[in-house]
Formats: sequence, structure tokens, C-alpha cells
Amino acid sequence: MKIRTLTLIAILAAANLALSSGAASSSRPQTGMTAVICGTLIDGHSDRVLKDAVILIKNDRIISVGEHSIVPPGARVIDLGKFTVLPGLIDTHTHLTYHYDQRGNERPAVTAIYATENARLTLEAGFTTVRNLGAGGRVDLDLRDLINRGVVAGPRIAASGEPIISNDAAPTEQPSPRLASLREFVDRQAEAGADVIKVFATPGAGGGDKLLYNEEEIRAIVDEAARHHLKVAAHAHLTRGIKAAVRAGVASIEHGSMLDDEAIKLMIEHHTALVPTMYLPNHYLAHRDRFPFDEPRWQALEDLRGRMMPNFRKALAAGVWCVMGSDAVAGLHGQNAKEIEWMVKAGMTPAQAIRAATLDAAKLIGWDDRVGSIEPGKFADFIAVQGDPLKDITELERVKFVMKGGQVAIDLSRAGEKH
Repeated sequence: MKIRTLTLIAILAAANLALSSGAASSSRPQTGMTAVICGTLIDGHSDRVLKDAVILIKNDRIISVGEHSIVPPGARVIDLGKFTVLPGLIDTHTHLTYHYDQRGNERPAVTAIYATENARLTLEAGFTTVRNLGAGGRVDLDLRDLINRGVVAGPRIAASGEPIISNDAAPTEQPSPRLASLREFVDRQAEAGADVIKVFATPGAGGGDKLLYNEEEIRAIVDEAARHHLKVAAHAHLTRGIKAAVRAGVASIEHGSMLDDEAIKLMIEHHTALVPTMYLPNHYLAHRDRFPFDEPRWQALEDLRGRMMPNFRKALAAGVWCVMGSDAVAGLHGQNAKEIEWMVKAGMTPAQAIRAATLDAAKLIGWDDRVGSIEPGKFADFIAVQGDPLKDITELERVKFVMKGGQVAIDLSRAGEKH
């Protein structure tokens, strides 16, 4: 209780500081109707590109979408007639509590201050929903709740809280005595309010050729999570860890950098999502001075960088379900869309990459009934960009307008206009 109280105080303090200093914040939802005029609309639901469409919003929900619709009298009008409008982007693998100063021994209250800023940057970059996979001190659970209450600005968060990670030796293929403790861990996470369970099936880059949990153990985690109506995301670089996790029924493989033909076949059969996080090693390597890694870790990241793009191309060509997740860590918050660019570099069409970061991402999280596309009944979450992302996917790295739940989070659509 003390840790969560400190976390709450820290986030509230950060929020008050941001608001008092004029930081970007959301306006309150309107009680009447809002009409958003779109120059071009990519709704995320179909392959159609609509021209001169109008989105009608009541409070936080979309009530209609149509071409050349009539704006109701008295409606608040947002004119994005010179822009391309898309669904709010979704990042299925973030770490909002990570920052350059983190060394693993800071108090949750300090972490919370950085997390608040990271959440704001993520929202302003156009990511209205994220799946946060791993945070100590339950900071991401507190942050999610405060965002949902409108206390601080940030994306909708499907939060995991603490991940399941083992420091023990690699398990044998025999039944493990740890099954009961793993189920108990999942129960504790569910009771704390987790939206998803994160498990490390294999170590991180450079962590050695070990299997942290075998198939039976991961299945116990998956089964217990399912009892609480939760999905499981598995961190897995190594081939045998990927296979064990897929056979055990996880919803997604995070990274999956060493796929072989059998692993790919299994992922297709189980409809397991691959969240490739291709840009991440490049981010680390471009900021060597900001991360306290030893030389073996840097070499592992070099190796990972060389392996991930060919690995993704192979999976994509075979028909693996590929979903966007940046693994946003220190310094990457607000630059999440670089992962979408790298998905295109690795063989996706811009349309495929947009879907991977909208409706497919929503389906993976299990929230496609409320986000991921611009449709009646869903939250009014969308962004606007100046150019055509179907021709230049990097337009998503230059977002001009963000709305979340009918509230304007950032509006740069009239920047540079003469008044």
C-alpha cells in the first residue's frame, strides 16, 4: 500500500506540474455533437479510402461516419479537410516506466514521474492505446487508472504490471515443482488489476541460450490467465522458447528473432501474433552513451539488428500474423512510429503496416470492440497527418492532430497559418 500511495502522489504531482506549465492537455468532452471534416479518411476497417468524409461524435464515441455527410446544426466543427485522418495508433509493446536514468534501484515514486511524461509523449505522437509489458511497483497499473480518470494525459493502457521472469537455471523437460507458484503469481497479478500477463520464456538479447520456462510451465501460466480472462504475451528470442510458448497457447511472441520453419508453421496454426520490435536494437546502438551495457550486450544487439529484418521477412512471407509493437524504452517514447516505418522497410505495404498498428493491434489486445478503427460505437480515437501515409509511411512520425475519446490531445493542424 505504501508503494502505491507514493506512486499516486508522484503521478499527481507530475500532472499538476505539467498542467501549470502549459503542457499539452485534453479538453473536456463536449455535451453536444462534434463533427470532424476529413480531407481523406482511412477508417482502418475496410480497404476503402474515403474523400470528404465526416465523423460525427457524441461525447467520447463515434456515432456515424460517411462521405459528404451533412454537419448537424449547432455541432462543434473540427476542420481537418486538408489532412488524412486515421484511427488512433496502437503500440502493443511499450515500457512507459523506462528512462535513461533508470538503474533498477529507484523508488516507484521517482519512476512514476518519468512514466507520466512518457505517457504524454506517447499520446501526442498519435498512440491512443498501448499494451505496457512490464513495470515494477505496479506503476503502470496506477498510471492506467489515473489516465482513465482524466487526471493525467496519456494513452489507454492495457497493463501487465510485473512480468514473470526466472533467474533460476534452465528447467528440465520434466514436470516442474514451480507450477503452483506460477499460478499464484498470475492470480496476484489479476487481483492487482493486470490486463495482460507477460512471461519471459527466454532471456533478453545476450542473455544466453537458456529456456526459462518449459512448455508445461508456460501452459500453466496461460491456463491460469485464461481463468481470469487474460491473455499472455511471451518474450522469446530463441527458437525452442518460441515453440514452447506457441504450443502452450500464448497470444503473442514478443521479438521472435530466431524463427525456423517449424516455429513459423506453429505460429500460423495457432494464430499466434508476432510482435517483431525491429527498430529497437537500432535505437540502443544509436545511443550507446545513454545505456550502461557491457560489451557482450552491445555485441548481442549488433547481432540482433542483423537478424531481425530477415527473420521478419520470412515470417511475413509465410503468412504469420504480424502486429506492431515498438518495445519503447528510454528515449523511444514519442518515436514509437519508427517501428511502423521499419515494418514497411522489411516488406509490409503501408496499408498492411497501418492495419498492424490499428485494428490488428486492437484484436491482439482484445479491445477491437472499442478501438482500432473509425466506426460507429467505438471510441473517438483518431489522428491526422499532412500527407498520404499509404505513399509515405513516415507521415505517421509527423502527426498533426490527436483525438482520444472525443477530447483533443494535440492540434498542430493550423500551425503556420496566417491570422
